[in-house]
Amino acid sequence: MTNGHEFDQSAAYQIRLTGVIDSSWSDWFDGFSITVQGNETVLVGRVIDQAALHGILAKINDLGLSLISVNKLPQVGEDETDSPVENQR
Repeated sequence: MTNGHEFDQSAAYQIRLTGVIDSSWSDWFDGFSITVQGNETVLVGRVIDQAALHGILAKINDLGLSLISVNKLPQVGEDETDSPVENQR
């Protein structure tokens, strides 16, 4: 059951973590950009499907980092008022 969601399509995500990851880890996180903000790390990138997203989350878990949030970013033409991410543009 998909509840109207398309889980087999690519989408961009913002993942916020407690702790610091160096930007050199970007390749290990499938090309996600890595930005450090204080004691938090923000990963932003695109995954091909939900299985790939779960792979990224598993890597975060393997490093013992605490997950703060995972937000799907709006696609071009998508209504941004429904997006959980604010001020992305």
